[in-house]
Amino acid sequence: MADDAATTLYNADFYLWTQAQAAALRARAGADNQLDYDHLAEEIEDLGKSDYRAVASAVRLILEHLYKLHATQRQEPLGHWAGEIETFRLEIGQRLTATLERLVRADLERLHEQAAKVAARKFAFAEPEAAIDPSLRWTWEEILGETDDPLDQPFPRVRPLAGD
Repeated sequence: MADDAATTLYNADFYLWTQAQAAALRARAGADNQLDYDHLAEEIEDLGKSDYRAVASAVRLILEHLYKLHATQRQEPLGHWAGEIETFRLEIGQRLTATLERLVRADLERLHEQAAKVAARKFAFAEPEAAIDPSLRWTWEEILGETDDPLDQPFPRVRPLAGD
């Protein structure tokens, strides 16, 4: 049965719990021939890593959509991209722990670079006249829409539809 500290950690920060449990299993390896400690530890560790990958992926997708929103010359995709950003924010909220937030925040520069590259590649086909500005950066709070939500700002490059 799990002790109170492990239960508290499990409930508060699943990612950190998975890493602690993997380390504990490895430390006890060899004590009981019935359990495959190395593989158990690896699988538990991977459970936490999958949450990290999901949060980092959702952040990268938000960034990709923000780059596209700032570069598009068309009106029609704006609502779709804004809606997807909101969906990705909800997904992040369901998985985010303090540890995952710290790890993903530390990775924001790489995620910005990846998102700008993907957005530019997509725009090369869909809107070759629109250029992605890879120097744009958003803060963690802006990405999550907690402060200065980019979705509340006008997108400067969008031209009004004819007749507007």
